[in-house]
Amino acid sequence: MRAVILLLWWFTPLVLWGQTVPVTGFISGRVLDERQTPLPYANVSLQGTLDGDVTDRSGYFLIKTRHVGKQTLLVTMMGYEPEKRTVHVPANDTVFVTIRLAETLIMLEEAVVTASAFSTGDDEGVTLKSLEVVTTPGAAADIFRAIKSFPGVATLDEGSGLFVRGGNVTETVTLLDQATVVHPYKYETPTGGIFGTISPFLVRGTFFSSGGFSARYGNALSGVLAMESQDMPDRKEYFVGIGLAAASAAWHTTLFQDRIGLRFSGNRSFTDMLFRLNGQRDDFVLTPRSTDGNLSLIWKYSPTGKLKVFNFVNFDRVGVRLDQPSFEGRYLGRELNQLHNLQWIEIIRNWLIKSSLSLNRFKATKALGNFTMNSEDDTYKWRTDVEREMHRLGKLYFGFEIEKTYNRFQGKVPLVRDVLDPQAETLALNESFAAIRLGAYAETEARLHRRWFVNVGMRTDYFSLARQQVVDPRISIRFQAGKSLNVRFSWGIYHQFPQPYEYNQVKGNPNLKAQQAEHYVGVLEYEKNHTLFRIESYYKPYRRLVIETNGSNLENRGYGYARGVDLFLKYGAYLLTRFNGWISYSFLQSRRLLARNLAGVYRHEEGPSPWDITHNLTVVGKVRVYRYLSLGLAYRYATGRPVTPVQSAVRQLPHDYYLPIEGPVNSERLPPFQKLDLTLSYFMPFGYGNNAVFYFSVSNLLNRANVLDYEYNRDYSQRQPRITSYRRFVYFGVSIAFVTN
Repeated sequence: MRAVILLLWWFTPLVLWGQTVPVTGFISGRVLDERQTPLPYANVSLQGTLDGDVTDRSGYFLIKTRHVGKQTLLVTMMGYEPEKRTVHVPANDTVFVTIRLAETLIMLEEAVVTASAFSTGDDEGVTLKSLEVVTTPGAAADIFRAIKSFPGVATLDEGSGLFVRGGNVTETVTLLDQATVVHPYKYETPTGGIFGTISPFLVRGTFFSSGGFSARYGNALSGVLAMESQDMPDRKEYFVGIGLAAASAAWHTTLFQDRIGLRFSGNRSFTDMLFRLNGQRDDFVLTPRSTDGNLSLIWKYSPTGKLKVFNFVNFDRVGVRLDQPSFEGRYLGRELNQLHNLQWIEIIRNWLIKSSLSLNRFKATKALGNFTMNSEDDTYKWRTDVEREMHRLGKLYFGFEIEKTYNRFQGKVPLVRDVLDPQAETLALNESFAAIRLGAYAETEARLHRRWFVNVGMRTDYFSLARQQVVDPRISIRFQAGKSLNVRFSWGIYHQFPQPYEYNQVKGNPNLKAQQAEHYVGVLEYEKNHTLFRIESYYKPYRRLVIETNGSNLENRGYGYARGVDLFLKYGAYLLTRFNGWISYSFLQSRRLLARNLAGVYRHEEGPSPWDITHNLTVVGKVRVYRYLSLGLAYRYATGRPVTPVQSAVRQLPHDYYLPIEGPVNSERLPPFQKLDLTLSYFMPFGYGNNAVFYFSVSNLLNRANVLDYEYNRDYSQRQPRITSYRRFVYFGVSIAFVTN
């Protein structure tokens, strides 16, 4: 907070000085096609500046700028040739222009060559608009839960963890304004967490890829989620929300003649009443609760440059009763998560430069039986990305990043995995790591021919803990078979270094190296008007995966593969068509070398990945019932995840606990996961631009008892299913927005 105040103290004199001679020009106009039909959502900008607008439904636009005199206006739109127009912007006056665009097959845009790409936000070409994400039934206005409705992301439980194409949650990297979000989940668990850390109201758009992503998005075995924070507010707004388990408030405004934008928000959850109403309070020693706050500043210091400061702090804690074969007791957890990022954006001689400095600080305390752990980590990162449009040939990208991490672990861990009996033997853990990761990339997007486009890139990363440098080539090719039909193919090598915790000398291995995956992705996509259809096939072989062993605890001995087909069909647009919705389906087959526990001794066998969900189906539908009243339904079906059965157990004398003897790895499956969610919302406008949204939702409408795992008694002679705590679940609330000019 002190840094933010200091930043304001520095910037204010400069801004006030710049206001002594206010000069403003306006460019108004209309964009039409060759048949004189208005073109909505065309991008209109002053070349070499950040000033611009998007045309409305009638094709009109209005740009306010302090860049007067002779200027170049650039108009672009998917499916049309870009058009440049020289205009003279008068000081304190308005110039009107009419621009006509000629149709073409397609214009090369950022990321159009990338396979498996889905995006959210309000820009042209997004898969789901922001309101579609927020109003998805069962998503609880959470970015991660909404992304789980995309193909390629498996449903394992009620949480928000992103399990992408047979990989676990650690195989997907999360970015925000170039910064790495090291801990993207609230109430962290091995399967991710209950919610995502970053609220969708803090984000203006996301890019999610389940495979085949380009070199500039980094290195991860399975997927990447890249988010951009909200930009300069265009008006003063106040938001207040209250629900059965949470309250929130937000304030957005501009200062100093729209040169500085300020966004502040805060949220507080109090779930005790929620769980009492739904009859589940007894499941918790301490009901989940969290507090978070966000302060963002945007300073547009020139027509071509701006600074963005993003600050986010979240605190959460939870206490749950758990029954384990070796221990019956309670789990207690507390977490403090902070993200601070300063981003600089500038255009210099037609080169777009984005550079950021970030700090992600995390502290956690976890206790369950004989397991206690206090962990802290600080991640400092400097990243710079540079891009330039090379006339009509394409774009050139290159960049680098330096990431330094400090990790500290202190506590006790069971000598034998999963034996949490307080009387069982433990190992003391008190270690700290300081590590540096260096990364760099270069890539180009180019049009080879009228219908052929290519993205070729190369990435390299060095990690000091592994003492290893990796080099990863990647290529994507797109063929435009028609105006609405595209075929894509992507190939690439992806490396991911183990988690710092896995380098500890007690239960890990200081000599671990990078894990590797290879992506082969083929895509057929059809998009026209309000209809989008996509089918993807993929093959992903793994090498040098980290697995448990008897001697060194962990080694790079694992291997395997994942292959499958993803389907996505979407129709309509929220608030533009009376009905909108989508169907997402994934088919997956996978094999991995896994460790089979034989009373503390491990044997390695091949079996399905622990996150292998063979069939995963999501159907989402929303309809305006009457005027401002909307109804939404979401149905989810997922094949039960693989589990390894326990065949017998060996008692450990003189202690009163048992070590399991497992059967073939992942040779059984849980029952299928099914869930139907319903949402009702009523939009009530009042005054000038103000509105209130009343919402009511029922999660798991059919009250299905989904099985999340099997629980064993003390000697493993009997087992019973552990069903979800979230049976039929009711929630309601209201959100009010006040707008002032």
